[in-house]
Amino acid sequence: MSMLLRLLDNVSIRRKFIMVYTIGILVPIVIGAVVWISFTSREIRQNTVHYLDQSFEKTAGNFNLLTQTAINVANQINADVTLRQDLSREFSTPVEHYEIYWFFLRNRFNMYLVSNPDIASITLYIDDTNFINVDHFRVLDDLTKQKEWYILASSDTSDFTIYPHSTAISVTPPQNRITIIRKVRSPDFLNNAVNYLLIELKLDRIISELNSEGESIDTYLTYGDNRIFWGTQLTNTSTDPQFLHTPSDDKYFILYKSIGTSPYFSDWKIYGIFDRNQINRRQLVVLVYILLITLSMAGLSVFIIWSVLNSMRYRLLALSSHIKKVGENYFEPLELKNPGKDEIGWLIIAFNKMITNINELINVVYKLEMQKKSMEIENIRAKYKYLQAQVDPHFLFNTLNAILVFCVKNNYTELSSVISSLSKLLKRLLTPGNDFITVSEEFDFIEKYLAIEKFRFGGKFEYEINISPEVINSGFLIPKMSIQPIVENACKHGLQASIDERRKLVLTAKIDSGALVISVKDNGAGMDKKQVEEILEKLKNPNSEIGSDSETGSGVGIQNVYRRMLMSYDKRFHFSINSSPGHGTEIIMRIEGE
Repeated sequence: MSMLLRLLDNVSIRRKFIMVYTIGILVPIVIGAVVWISFTSREIRQNTVHYLDQSFEKTAGNFNLLTQTAINVANQINADVTLRQDLSREFSTPVEHYEIYWFFLRNRFNMYLVSNPDIASITLYIDDTNFINVDHFRVLDDLTKQKEWYILASSDTSDFTIYPHSTAISVTPPQNRITIIRKVRSPDFLNNAVNYLLIELKLDRIISELNSEGESIDTYLTYGDNRIFWGTQLTNTSTDPQFLHTPSDDKYFILYKSIGTSPYFSDWKIYGIFDRNQINRRQLVVLVYILLITLSMAGLSVFIIWSVLNSMRYRLLALSSHIKKVGENYFEPLELKNPGKDEIGWLIIAFNKMITNINELINVVYKLEMQKKSMEIENIRAKYKYLQAQVDPHFLFNTLNAILVFCVKNNYTELSSVISSLSKLLKRLLTPGNDFITVSEEFDFIEKYLAIEKFRFGGKFEYEINISPEVINSGFLIPKMSIQPIVENACKHGLQASIDERRKLVLTAKIDSGALVISVKDNGAGMDKKQVEEILEKLKNPNSEIGSDSETGSGVGIQNVYRRMLMSYDKRFHFSINSSPGHGTEIIMRIEGE
């Protein structure tokens, strides 16, 4: 097995596909077609013989039933004592004879004719010269005795005689009929004279069944020494068309079956002669279909294998050619319109990724020295800026402290308080630390900011800061500078625009059902419902920005606070605005507990 695998490793993909197609597809298809042809040929022969046998068995059964019924009717009439008594009634005039017929004999045979539609007629010939012919009853006179059926029946020692023709009195006798002749005699009737009961049968239904086999089957109904009663006369080789001479078994399938009630129909047969060429033609049709199916399957498989092979070969050749270019220091990805999503496609994608990584690695190594020198220069520059950033705040703090000392010495108490608050405020802003602080630390920072704002307003507004002990004890952390922009917005756009001399701002923090609630409320100019809805709509739209014009009465500070809170608390953060013109504005921020 390992040797076979090594040999296959040295075979091209095209030849491998040809081997797979030949061994795995073409050979099984050919073998299957041969087996199928052999099997179907045998099945066609068996099915044809079986079909003929079943068809003839059915026809023979119907013929047997028809003849047995007629024989039973003949026996019943022969055993009918009342019929013989009625026939023995004396009459002196034709009128009396007709009265006997009308009242006693008229409906004797009707019940047999009605119940058996294949019985054409029933006639009783009576050996009594005084009897008058009426309907089903006739006199056996000298003229009748000269007829062929009488000669055949009178010479027969049996009580039953089968006459293969019609016995009806007609210029043109009906075709396809046979007559069952029964001798009727009894010691108590006409001195045991021999009378003849004729039951004529219609064989149209039997012949119709034989004729329904179609032109491919030659069928015959024979009697005696193969004398033809009925036949299609397609294969009869006899010089006398009245007799059947079967053709050679080499060219035809010949099937025959005896029919009729024994022993009266012992020499009656039905023949079926089927041309073997018909079977050969059927086999040829099957062979053509099989060949068409086989060729179609072979052609389809060739097309599929060619398509798969061409797809693989095109991409593999492109990949092989590009690998040679990479060996010549050409580090560019392989560009194909459709690399595919199969194993070869993934191989091309992996190859392109490897080339890209190699190319990037070469660029990194090539530029490493320049980057090192650039990084050294940037480090020196950053250190310089860091030292400079440290000097400027200290200089600013020292300057504010010098002004503060000057104000204290000259008793500028109010100014010194404002400068002190400003100094602490700047120090807080410029001092690095954590991004999250407690609520009390944020409120302490806001209190210093409000002290400066009160000085700027000339003492024309008051502020009130309320923080509940639950908030202080909870240690609830909020983002740094998350409340101050709201307070600044209230001072700038709420209180400053108000004409009321009793301007006031109230800042509240409390715990409500485990949630932190922060409220910034002013009694300034306020906003109408439309302005409030516009602000809330823009806050919910991340792509919009809220301006600081007087029309909206807000600024970017409130938007920054809203987005920072959403980033920190997501769905736990709730924001609402309550405002009306002339009654101020209240902004409520609620942060649910974890």
